[in-house]
Amino acid sequence: MLPVAAVSLVFALVLSAVLWVYLVRVGFAQSTVHGIVAIILPPIALLMLLPHWRKFRELFLLAFAALGFISLAAILG
Repeated sequence: MLPVAAVSLVFALVLSAVLWVYLVRVGFAQSTVHGIVAIILPPIALLMLLPHWRKFRELFLLAFAALGFISLAAILG
C-alpha cells in the first residue's frame, strides 16, 4: 500500500500548494494584514475566513480535500 500512500501524499501537497496560493490571493483582497498573515501563518488566515465560509467555500473544500489525502497517506503509510 506504500505506492497508494505516496500518490495520496503527492495529491495532498499539490492541493495544499493550490490552497495556499488561493488563500494568499483572497487574503490580500481582504486586507494587507490578512494577506501577510496568509503568507506567514496560513492556518490562522483560514480561521480568520471562517465567518465568511459561504463566500469562500472553495477554500474550505480544498483544505478538507488536502486533509483527507494527508490522512489517507498516514493511514496507509
